[in-house]
Amino acid sequence: MTFALGAGSIRIDVTVSRGQVCAVALSADRPQGLAQMFVGRNPQEAPQLAGRLFSLCGFAQSTASTLAVAAAKGEPVPDDRRRDLAMGVLAERVFETLRALVMQWPTNAGARSAAQAAPALRKALAASQSIIAGAARGAEMAASVTTLEDAAAALGAAKMETPSAGTLCGAILAELQGADSFPHRAPDGLSPDEDPAVVDLMRREAGFCTRPHLAGRVVETGAYARLGDVLPAHGPYLAARFSARLEDVRESLDALRALAEGKTGDLAGLMRSGELSNNAGFGAVECARGRLYHEVEIGADGRLSAYRMLAPTEWNFHPAGPFVETLLSSRIGEGETARTRVSQLAALFDPCVAFEIRLKDAVHA
Repeated sequence: MTFALGAGSIRIDVTVSRGQVCAVALSADRPQGLAQMFVGRNPQEAPQLAGRLFSLCGFAQSTASTLAVAAAKGEPVPDDRRRDLAMGVLAERVFETLRALVMQWPTNAGARSAAQAAPALRKALAASQSIIAGAARGAEMAASVTTLEDAAAALGAAKMETPSAGTLCGAILAELQGADSFPHRAPDGLSPDEDPAVVDLMRREAGFCTRPHLAGRVVETGAYARLGDVLPAHGPYLAARFSARLEDVRESLDALRALAEGKTGDLAGLMRSGELSNNAGFGAVECARGRLYHEVEIGADGRLSAYRMLAPTEWNFHPAGPFVETLLSSRIGEGETARTRVSQLAALFDPCVAFEIRLKDAVHA
């Protein structure tokens, strides 16, 4: 969810002693006050503005806004519209996962395969945009889903347990099979059942949207949080995190295919809305990086009197969050080896902005 107005970045300062991480500090240079741009506007303008503000996961942002505004107005979203929104969210989720692997994987495996993977990524983009636009129906929609499936297969994210060695995903997975720096950590996943508690804290606690927390927990959201508890708890940790992303693509494609074929299912896990008191409502969407929240309040004049957004990155890259907890005390080696391992871990937590890593030895810290 990169900001179209300038993404900013996350700086990761890692202190190492004899190859073991002994301190981690995160600092973010992120645009502030974006939510204030919504205040005073007609509620119907909010979804379009949300989609324009974010260059990544823009449709998920727009969908969360759509759901929140509808809930605040007490207007249920029609079933056909919810189906279209769900298909768009799933298509974008697949593309965003593939895009990050092709364009942002931090080591040579990605660089060597990027040129070969580019045509498939372009096809995935075109197919996802067609599905999001909702212009296609029937056979045309099914064809767009097939194109997205084929693009994912070309990159190695097909419906098989292990991607073939000649694909981008196969090359990355082979690279990660030899990286065993991090102990397995079971994710404390953010559940849709916790939406009311999260939204309540968004409304009551100043600063919660930039540093979210739930008492006594180290909350994670995203593919590994959704699937980590059903993946084998053996093998290298980074390979397990990567495998969760591939499985998330496969499950998203399966759900997308079912919707394209007219099958209905429970969409609460994918997206959810709720009406709150005093003309307020929220929308929650499971996008590529995790659970995204928008919360709106409509004033007596019919315009937006408050607007709040909480992105997945704020949980995963919280200064006391799961990325930091995973990194602390891990043996990552020194020099470029250490930098590579931290970069891989950060990429698999998938922040919505660029990240910069600074390593220093404890002796010189």
